[in-house]
Amino acid sequence: MLIITSLAVAALAASSAAVVSDTSAPPPVVASVTAVANVSPSLVSRVLDEAAAVWRPTGVAFAFRRVPWSVAARLDQNPFDASAGLRIVIGDARGAAHDGLLPLGWIQFDHDSPAQEIYLSYRNAIDFMTDSAGVAGAITRMPPVEKEIKLARAMGRALAHELGHYLLASKAHTERGLMRATHTASEFFDFSRRGFDIDVAQRQLIAALWRDGVIASR
Repeated sequence: MLIITSLAVAALAASSAAVVSDTSAPPPVVASVTAVANVSPSLVSRVLDEAAAVWRPTGVAFAFRRVPWSVAARLDQNPFDASAGLRIVIGDARGAAHDGLLPLGWIQFDHDSPAQEIYLSYRNAIDFMTDSAGVAGAITRMPPVEKEIKLARAMGRALAHELGHYLLASKAHTERGLMRATHTASEFFDFSRRGFDIDVAQRQLIAALWRDGVIASR
């Protein structure tokens, strides 16, 4: 009993120390999330998990809050309204094509300031996956769970890219990694996250902005 009690006390002390340590960490990046009715809650969860996983090596954490589409529509907020906080919208809009390709996601900029809204196109993701049958497999022959997992990979990685523009407050793209302008279907749908790494300089910059409260103040 003495040994068990000692171990319990040690575990409690370690747990307390961890809690104290956590209080010194910056708060997570908070974002509201809303999706159209034809996007299942489980797909939304997988998308958010994938985006968070891409950013996890940087130490940046996110707190995603779900908002029903009907509520978000009534708010009708300006995407540049900083008081509203960051919003992630998953809908069926097409967006503007670039080099003949429709985007999976986008964020607007007002001069050098990122908007408070990131948009993910479920419709474009479905079309992209359909057109990438040679890589992702035939979407019409997939079990529903496989389809959802692969869609979530592509949409989550697209969200991670747009979060990069928001966190870095920059329209710039890099030659490789997460912030590259375009990625292949293999990179979007592959089990691994190769091609979506965040380089050391970006990690250091993001960590400094997050630690200093710059991101949270947007």
